[in-house]
Amino acid sequence: MESLTIESPDFDRIRDGDNRAVEDAIRLLWFVANNAEKQRRLGDRNTAARLSPKVLTKPSTTNQNNVDTEGAGLIVYTGASAIDVSGYRAPSFDGAIMYILVTGAGTITHLHQSASSDAGNRMIFDPAVSNAVSTNEGLILIYYDSRWRELNLS
Repeated sequence: MESLTIESPDFDRIRDGDNRAVEDAIRLLWFVANNAEKQRRLGDRNTAARLSPKVLTKPSTTNQNNVDTEGAGLIVYTGASAIDVSGYRAPSFDGAIMYILVTGAGTITHLHQSASSDAGNRMIFDPAVSNAVSTNEGLILIYYDSRWRELNLS
């Protein structure tokens, strides 16, 4: 969020009927109102993007490191080969949620803290073992404190 420093209007000049001072004050009001609306719209777009995630379909056939999610919130694996995934690219903020769904015949094994991916792209599972996701199964990951972490609802 940008920080604004704005001088207050010259109220003495406005009271004295200085039309230029009145015009400057109106321009300032217009600028502040438009900037506030711009920030609100940006927040609305970010919220909408989080609640309506982009879907990325991956017919992967080989093991994957530092998977580029292309900003998607739902990754659908459709391939028939069993593969290992060591990590997903880190988002730009903590709290990002990513859903993984396997619709293909291959099991997708998500590796716990694998050094094959960059540190900030790695996943943590509890217990500290890899997580195999089979056909018609899913996984929910939340990015927090420089790691993807499994959301286990049980």
